[in-house]
Amino acid sequence: MKLTLIKKMLLGFSIMVLLTLLTGLYAVLSLRNLRQMSDTIVQRDLPIIESSSQMTENLLAQDLYEKRSVIMRDPAVQTLFLNRSEDFRLKLAQLNFLLPEDLDLKGQIQRLHQEYDQFFKEQQGYLDRKEESMAKAVSEGPMQSRLNEMIKLLRELERRAREDQNSKTRRANQVSQQAFNITVVLVVVSFLFGVGFAVFINANISFSIKQLQEAAHYIGQGLFDRALNVKATDEVLELADSFRWMSKRLKELGEINLDANPLTRLPGNLAIEKALLTRLQEGMPFAFCLIDLDNFKAFGDRYGYIRGSEVLKHVAAILTDAGKTLGLEHDFVGHIGGDDFVVITDPRHMDKLCEKIIHDFDRGIPEFYDDEDRRRGYIISRDRKDVEQQFPFITVSIAVVTNQKRVITSPMQVAEIAAQLKQYAKTFPRSVYVVDQRRAV
Repeated sequence: MKLTLIKKMLLGFSIMVLLTLLTGLYAVLSLRNLRQMSDTIVQRDLPIIESSSQMTENLLAQDLYEKRSVIMRDPAVQTLFLNRSEDFRLKLAQLNFLLPEDLDLKGQIQRLHQEYDQFFKEQQGYLDRKEESMAKAVSEGPMQSRLNEMIKLLRELERRAREDQNSKTRRANQVSQQAFNITVVLVVVSFLFGVGFAVFINANISFSIKQLQEAAHYIGQGLFDRALNVKATDEVLELADSFRWMSKRLKELGEINLDANPLTRLPGNLAIEKALLTRLQEGMPFAFCLIDLDNFKAFGDRYGYIRGSEVLKHVAAILTDAGKTLGLEHDFVGHIGGDDFVVITDPRHMDKLCEKIIHDFDRGIPEFYDDEDRRRGYIISRDRKDVEQQFPFITVSIAVVTNQKRVITSPMQVAEIAAQLKQYAKTFPRSVYVVDQRRAV
C-alpha cells in the first residue's frame, strides 16, 4: 500500500506518540522501582542500623555500670544498669517489628540479654553477702561472655542491614543508569521524527533521572550535603524528597550522638566519661566539679515532679550560663541524672565558677517555693521514715576534684574522690563547694 503524505505524517506522528508513551512508561516504572528501593532503605534498613547501634551503646553502658557496681556498690549505679536494660528491651521490641522474619537471631539476643540481667542479679546477691570474689567471677565470666555474644550478634545484624542498604544503593545506580541511557535513546529517536515537544518532555525526564542517579552516587560515597536540584511536580519530586530525607537521616546517623538527658538536654554519663577520659589521656589540668542538690527530695515530695523538673532545668541553665558569663567557652557541662550535674573546667577558674554557681542558685531558688513557705523559710515534708519534719530550702553542694596535687589515671578514681567530697560537703547547712587538697601518698 502506498503511503500518502498524510499517512506518512500520521504514521510518523503515531510512532512519535508510541515512542513518547514508551518513554514515559519506562521512566515511571523506573522511578517507581527507585522509590520502592529508597523507601525500603528509609523505613527498614536505616532504623535497623540505628536500633542496633543504640542497643550496642546500651550494652556498653550496662557493662560500665556493672563494673562500677562491683567497685562502688552504689544503688544508684544499679538503677542506671536497670534503666539501660529497659532501654535495650524497648529497642529489641522495635527490631521485632522491623524484622519479623529473623526470629532466630532476635531470639538469641533476647535470651542472652535475659541471662545477662539474671547474672547481674546474682552478682548483686554476692555483693550483698560480701562475696567479692564470686561477684568478680560472675562479672568476668558468664556476664562478659554474654555481653560479647550480644555485641557480636548486633554487629552481625547491623552488617546485614548495611549490606542490604549498599546493595539497594548500587541497584538504584544501575537502574538509574539504565533508565537514563534508554530514555536518551528514545529521546533521540523521537527528535529524528521532528517532534520538538517530545524532545523537550523526554529531556526533562532524562535530566531528572540523571539527577537522581547522581544523588544515589553521592549517597553511596557519603556526600550527604550535595543538593538534589529536581524541579518537578510528580513522582520525580516525591522520589527526590525521599532521597533528600534519606541523605539527612544518613548524615544524622553518621554523627556522634551524645546521650543527652531528656529533661535538660545536657550530655549524659557516657559523654561525661569521654570528656574526662580525653583530658586524662592528653595530660590536661582539669577541675571536675560534681554538683548535687541538698533537700531536693523533700522539695519534690512537697511540690511534685513537675516543679522539681523546673528546678533541674534551672540548675542546667545556671551551669551553662556560668561558663559563658565568665568566658569559659571550653568548659564541659553534663547531667549525670536526677539532681547530680557535672562541670569540667580549668583549675584556674574553678573558684570563680563555683562561687558564681552558688550565688546564682541561692538567689534564684526561693522563687520556686510558694509564698507561705518562702516567708517561713522552710517547708514541711516527710522524711524517708515517713516522719513529718521541717526541711530548709534547697542548697547546692559542689565537690571539686583536680589533678593539681595528685596523679589521676582514670574516671573511676575521679568518681570515688568526688563521692567522698560530696558526702563531706553535705555536712554543711548551706550551699558550699569543697576542693580536694589531698596529695597522693
